[in-house]
Amino acid sequence: MASKLVQGKHSLRNRLLIAAGALAALAAGILAAERPGSADAAPSTGYSVVIISGDGMGPAQRTATQLAKYGYKTQPMDALPAGGLLKTNSILPVTDSAAGATAMGTGHKVKNNQAGLAPNGKKLENLVELARSLGKSTGLVEDHDVTNATMMGFAAHVKNRDNKAQAARQYLEETHPDVIFGGGEEVWYPEGHPGKLPDVISDDKSTGRENLVKKAIDQGYQYAWNRKTFDELTGPQALALVQDDAYIRGHEIKGYKKDEDPHFVPEPVLMEKALEILGQNPEGFFIAADVDELDDAGHEHDGKSIIQSGQIVNKMVEVVQEYRETNPNVLLIVTADHETGGMTVETPAMKSTNSGPDGDVPAYGTPQNVPLPGGETPKRSGPFKVKGKDAKFKVDWTTPGHTGLMVPVTAAGPGAERFSGVHPNTFVHEVASDVLNGTP
Repeated sequence: MASKLVQGKHSLRNRLLIAAGALAALAAGILAAERPGSADAAPSTGYSVVIISGDGMGPAQRTATQLAKYGYKTQPMDALPAGGLLKTNSILPVTDSAAGATAMGTGHKVKNNQAGLAPNGKKLENLVELARSLGKSTGLVEDHDVTNATMMGFAAHVKNRDNKAQAARQYLEETHPDVIFGGGEEVWYPEGHPGKLPDVISDDKSTGRENLVKKAIDQGYQYAWNRKTFDELTGPQALALVQDDAYIRGHEIKGYKKDEDPHFVPEPVLMEKALEILGQNPEGFFIAADVDELDDAGHEHDGKSIIQSGQIVNKMVEVVQEYRETNPNVLLIVTADHETGGMTVETPAMKSTNSGPDGDVPAYGTPQNVPLPGGETPKRSGPFKVKGKDAKFKVDWTTPGHTGLMVPVTAAGPGAERFSGVHPNTFVHEVASDVLNGTP
């Protein structure tokens, strides 16, 4: 049973393809330990997959972003040529991020709050491990801490999503992503260590048990902690622990401005560098990316931040689409682990009925988000102007938590047309696995 779980949904045909691919790699002298490190390396010719998850991004989140940033024109994430819907339930009707990402990352429905583990506790092979077994490079790109629940679902095996230091150790000791970009340096350094980023709030202080940054450097990872050191990364292995949740910090910390923070690296820039480094491998690559601030904004009923974070997804899509112009063997998938907030889009005249924030994330801007007397619209729920039009809209909410709604999935590249229709979220793993195996 354990062997079956580790192998996931691979058919005998796919296992033979894996073996054939390994022999071909040996014949060509291309081993995982000898991946090209030069920026002059040839474009990737192997099949690759990029999954961008807008955490908590349901239909309304995508719609509000489009209206505010593009008007009635189609935004980049919705302009991809193929699309459908994904059912997001875990083994329960409503999933959390760990189980939602695990479904996409392993092809299995699992318990909430667990990542990369079957309900019986057995490890499930994830897409990072699969891609690596095929001689491909792998990467994680995150706007929040890079050991959060979503990243765990693609690259770790933990019983509790709060075990972030354990996930960081597993990245270095078990799953070995070549590129690890995001925030959350506090779990990579032992308690009391100052780290590289300033400790401005209590959440910035180191909480780990060992110096995992030193361990990563000893393994050959280049290390970056600000824009200058980030721009100097060349790979083939790179760890960047930069400022996370920059938009949220603008609400939490008076006077904070992300564009003046030397430790902030914009998410599209993270994606550009990941493609630059991982694309050096002619066998191809796999990237899991996450925009977590969408989820935080949904929990906090912050429509303004929803729109800002949704635009991050669009900018990352543009980066990948530009890369695909010269690398057509890349499958791009844009979707979400679940919907957060029960969000909808309404006319400004309608009364607001939203509930208050749930308090499981920092209560930034809370007085601007809670319900107002008489159904007036909270400041950060609108009204918002439709770009280029003499029209406005607002957003409203039904819950401070997650919902069981289906979420959109859009895609471009080999195998993208398969997403037409309605599918379980495990279908993301099925398509991604086939493409990585060279059989889209």
